[in-house]
Amino acid sequence: LHYIFFELIKNSMRAVVERHGPGADLPPVEVVFAEGIEDIAIKISDKGGGIPRSGMDRLWSYSFTTAGGTAEKIERNKSGDKRPVMAGFAHGLPLSRIHARAFGGDVQVMSLEGHGTDVYIYLW
Repeated sequence: LHYIFFELIKNSMRAVVERHGPGADLPPVEVVFAEGIEDIAIKISDKGGGIPRSGMDRLWSYSFTTAGGTAEKIERNKSGDKRPVMAGFAHGLPLSRIHARAFGGDVQVMSLEGHGTDVYIYLW
């Protein structure tokens, strides 16, 4: 569960900063926990601009990222830049879903381009 939260909240925070700018008054990333009779649901919502519909089919691919190219990140690291690379390797979302499904749950994404994204984590 830690891995799933880390990846999804990191994605939301990055999207919000990229959309609004690092010096702006940033809208919060909101997390809602709901315990139902059949499951526990967690919703992570951001106002980071959303994902274009053309990218929704590729979200679960290990080769799709919205955080720039992997080659650029590797080159930056080789050049001596020691800042940690936190995003852009295209495995966070697919692995989060695999982790959730391994424990009988699931991860679903709903996005409104131009507004933001809601990610739902279901645990049975």
